[in-house]
Amino acid sequence: MKVSFNEIIGQDFVLEALKRTVRSREIGHAYLFSGPAGSGKKTLALLFAQSLNCSNELEIPCQQCLPCRKILSGNYPDLYIIKPEGASIKIGQLRELKESLYLLSGEGRKKICIIYDTELLTLPAANSLLKILEEPPQDLVFILLSARPWDLPPTVISRCTHFSLKPLAGEKVKQILEKHDFLNPEEREIIVALAGGNPGKGLEMASRGGWENKYKEAFLLVKRIEDGPAEDIINKAEEFSRRNDLQEILELLLLIYRDRLVFKLSGHSGNAFIKSLMKPNNKVKDETSINTGTISVREEEQKNAFFLEKVYRALLQLQGELQHNINPRLAVEALFLKMRGVV
Repeated sequence: MKVSFNEIIGQDFVLEALKRTVRSREIGHAYLFSGPAGSGKKTLALLFAQSLNCSNELEIPCQQCLPCRKILSGNYPDLYIIKPEGASIKIGQLRELKESLYLLSGEGRKKICIIYDTELLTLPAANSLLKILEEPPQDLVFILLSARPWDLPPTVISRCTHFSLKPLAGEKVKQILEKHDFLNPEEREIIVALAGGNPGKGLEMASRGGWENKYKEAFLLVKRIEDGPAEDIINKAEEFSRRNDLQEILELLLLIYRDRLVFKLSGHSGNAFIKSLMKPNNKVKDETSINTGTISVREEEQKNAFFLEKVYRALLQLQGELQHNINPRLAVEALFLKMRGVV
């Protein structure tokens, strides 16, 4: 898929810096693009590779010239891509790179080596890469991609121009999703919450489907915590604290409590999907095939706006705490007790 710099949303500082680099032709020998999976590192790497070799002086990259088209298709003789083999990037792959550097055709202005998941370099492979970076071949540019730059040897990072791709604000992710007309506004809102600032993840979820079930699961969790047996809270807290998608669940809970608060204050729900779940006769089936009614309008009216705001703030607090070294089980348990109205 053809993409231009102008279509990359929310990374303005990085884009302007790369454009200046291309215009000035003062090209470094190594660049590091870091950011979470789905943040656009691979797309940006290919755009940069195209820009360094584009034969069109008016629009860079033009996506039309032979170098641009070959790089996009992966058939450019001066483009070398290293990906992990299994769980790591091995020393043998770096040896092959060294041999290939002297076989590359020199067809374009720059020879490009893109290394995916650079944090997965074994120690011998990292040392081998470092030796190349210390004495780089002429006209070779490395573009290293990493979701965990802190796992890279500092000596490797110090020899790179480092650009960090930040998670996007919800509105920015929504802008990207709006380009795909297979989602309605309500669906986009939910997927934005699930994506956590990661447009690639949002697009993947939208195309793969299944997010509706996760949303219903979060809605059912609210019902169980608020109205189910009190003794289940401890077990549920332990179960959810171990989940790899805990942050996603918290984002969905935030969306649910925010919309319930809006409903409480205005009498209107802003999300059609939530409204469908809030119908008194609607049922959601859980994993044990027990039908549990969702939160009805009557029940919703009984919830105090102060209580809903208190839970909403607790969710925000827990999201922040999970970024630090805390006990997730105890933190989730405290949240569930607030949702229950005990504390």
